[in-house]
Amino acid sequence: MIRGVIEGFYGPPWSHEERLDLIRFSADEGFDTWVHAPKDDPFHRAQWREPYPDGELARMGELVAECARVGLEFTYAIAPGLSIDYDSDDDFAALKAKCEQVRSVGVRTFQLLWDDIESRDGEGQARVSNRFAAEIEQPGPLVICPVGYANTEDTPYRRSLSGPLDPQIVLYWTGPEVVSHAIAREELDVAVHRFGGRELLVWDNYPVNDFAVEKLFLGPLTGRDPRLFDGRCAGLIANAMVQAVPSKLALATIADFLRDPHGYDPYASFERARARYAAEVVAALGVEPAQVERPDDLVQALRFGVDAATAVAYLS
Repeated sequence: MIRGVIEGFYGPPWSHEERLDLIRFSADEGFDTWVHAPKDDPFHRAQWREPYPDGELARMGELVAECARVGLEFTYAIAPGLSIDYDSDDDFAALKAKCEQVRSVGVRTFQLLWDDIESRDGEGQARVSNRFAAEIEQPGPLVICPVGYANTEDTPYRRSLSGPLDPQIVLYWTGPEVVSHAIAREELDVAVHRFGGRELLVWDNYPVNDFAVEKLFLGPLTGRDPRLFDGRCAGLIANAMVQAVPSKLALATIADFLRDPHGYDPYASFERARARYAAEVVAALGVEPAQVERPDDLVQALRFGVDAATAVAYLS
């Protein structure tokens, strides 16, 4: 089962130092995958054809090396959907060249993201995805993110994508909603059916907050059916917040859930995460030092007038 963290939000990408810190944190917490997909990194999405400048490429190499050192698989995701011509050999050559550039600094695993674009040409995306899977060597199956990545509906887009798509390709799915409060095994099973029986990888948009950056999701993961991983589910990748260090509280509970889905206790998990990371979160947000012995104290220390039971907070 894949247990991962993705930098996949809109907004200012994390700094190099924040990424290195979160990579070490992820390894300490038992995650095994790091996905590099910052939406507002121009070389990931808007300017996907352009090679990384030397400095950016060198820093990526440092991330890859750090992942290798601590036991994470660094996964490079590219999102060409804003401007790619699905039938252009030149565009595919540019896509392949970009992947080979990052391979030069040690990247072995790649993903192809079609999310958040206007095109609903599932057949075109399937053609590029199939060619990518065939020509871009990597140790496991290709993971793609379809345009229709949420809910369980039967749509023309899903039918047009699923028909010609290589059956070995794994698809991202965010659950019944883009930001899902709960994800049930039965919903997974329907989504698998909608995508032609293919295995799905949950892209969990908790605790991501790019839709409201002043809102921090500090509480434990809840509402995830432990039976998900008994079905056609390859694992779960958690999309972190714009604020790197504060993401650690929720991510630590997600790690607990993935270690033992059926035995997971969100409240005990939050207590463990709070004891380990709350002081660091307080310092990262630049608020006054305070005692953080209990969840209520954490909320008070951050000057949030919120219900501590939900641990959803707003920056003042």
